[in-house]
Amino acid sequence: MDRLDWKILQILDWSGREPITQIAKKVKSNKDVVAYRIKRLEEQGIVKRYFPVLNMHKLGYHTTRLYLDIEEMNSKEEQDLVTFLDKEIGAGLIFRMDYPYRYGILLWVKSIYDVESALIKIKQKLGRNLVKYHHTVFCKFSVYPKDYLFGKDYHTNSFDQKPDDEINHDVSDFLILKQLSENARLSTTQIAKELTIPQTTVSAKIKNMEKKGIIIGYRAEIDYLKLGYMNYFLEIYLDDNHNLSEIEGWANTNKNVVWLQRIIGTCDIEVEVEVKDRIELENLLDKLRTRFKNIRKIVFWSQEYKKLTFLP
Repeated sequence: MDRLDWKILQILDWSGREPITQIAKKVKSNKDVVAYRIKRLEEQGIVKRYFPVLNMHKLGYHTTRLYLDIEEMNSKEEQDLVTFLDKEIGAGLIFRMDYPYRYGILLWVKSIYDVESALIKIKQKLGRNLVKYHHTVFCKFSVYPKDYLFGKDYHTNSFDQKPDDEINHDVSDFLILKQLSENARLSTTQIAKELTIPQTTVSAKIKNMEKKGIIIGYRAEIDYLKLGYMNYFLEIYLDDNHNLSEIEGWANTNKNVVWLQRIIGTCDIEVEVEVKDRIELENLLDKLRTRFKNIRKIVFWSQEYKKLTFLP
């Protein structure tokens, strides 16, 4: 990758639906060159897909998570499980963990009974292979650009999601969001053809959902492993939580933080970081402990995403 590739990747990371003509203007290059470079990034697997960041509360959903500890499986059995969690359970995010569970999934649900229904299906699928599970409710979460890739020292942007009132939307709105979740770079013409809806209607509905904050933004899913980075998930336990907002402030500016959430179910606050290696991780943890003296414990593990989207 050269300098132009990195410039294009930085735009796609935070503005995944940006038209090629606009990207070309921003990177001061020809649109055909930019189109070729994007296609090459996709073929190399560095850019895996494009998806919208959605405010699920405005669609009437709540964010919950299930950790699943399961007995040892071979690669075919694991792929079968991922497919099941995707197609049958409707998990939005699916990730593999090193510790303390094997898999984690995010579920966007209307009520707690939807979680119960999902658990019943999972238990029926796994049987005795399911050793244990843990359920968590999200109060708030924030996602950040991968600024560590692009020479930035701190974040200047974030997508935040917290409890909000549901916004009126119809079936066609949801179908359009499903299309965008499959590929956020689909044109309104392509979506209109797939859904047999007039192109002008599709365009107007997307703009309306952006204006109302249902669609917060668009991102590219970047394969950090191919770029030589590791993902670590941090559970932070505090003596007291008087300075949660200060820890959030630290995350809001730290270039290696890619996700933060406040939850009910385990620790006080969770942070997800991407770093070059274990040494860089330990340096980050030392700075975090030094700055916030009331940190009692930090539990961390590496993880790998198997699916990343916002719709069930």
